[in-house]
Amino acid sequence: MFSSAALIAFFATALTLIAIPGPSVMFIIGRTLSLGRKYGLITVFFNSVGHTMWMLAVAFGLGQILASMPIVLAVLKIAGALYLGYLGVQSVRHRKQDEASMAKTNADSIAEGGPSKAAKPAWFKIAREAFLVGFSNPKTAVFFIAVLPQFVEPGANFTIQFLILGLIFEIMGNIGDGIWSLSAAWARTWIFARSGRLSGIIGAGGLMIVSLATYLLVMAVIESGILHK
Repeated sequence: MFSSAALIAFFATALTLIAIPGPSVMFIIGRTLSLGRKYGLITVFFNSVGHTMWMLAVAFGLGQILASMPIVLAVLKIAGALYLGYLGVQSVRHRKQDEASMAKTNADSIAEGGPSKAAKPAWFKIAREAFLVGFSNPKTAVFFIAVLPQFVEPGANFTIQFLILGLIFEIMGNIGDGIWSLSAAWARTWIFARSGRLSGIIGAGGLMIVSLATYLLVMAVIESGILHK
């Protein structure tokens, strides 16, 4: 169903997006630092549920419409690549602020006696907030609407292909977010021992997003045939 080239490109794209700290990852790290590993992993799960809403919406409705309207799909792919690039630039620009915010969260947690002694909100409040962050994450919306359809082979069942790739992405995403959460719990001392470590990670991730967005933009323009008109 999928060509080897398409699968390689998909896994490379998915790994890049998952590895890079975005709104969801920053929220997960903050929850882990404030409330501990358990609540961090709860955040990971319900954040993923929020992502899944976009996947289902595209697979069972929006995607079919887009598949029948190649011009609209081409425009969305180009717009999505441009917006992804914008997110990457913003990540680089605001890396210092993001690091400062996480450092403050870490310091507040230590002042309160650490995550194990901090006041714990009800788990369903954590779940609700994590779901909303996942659902409103622009990087995820752009991925499912404008990026993932690029790896669906034309001529085959759009919904089945999209769901397979989407589920693979969600599994990879959960593993990646779980690693971020556990790393925040285990390596918090190393991360915040020296200023610039976390901002360096965020900045490098932003540059990777910009590179990925450039590649996707070029591919979208080539597939649309704009250069041949």
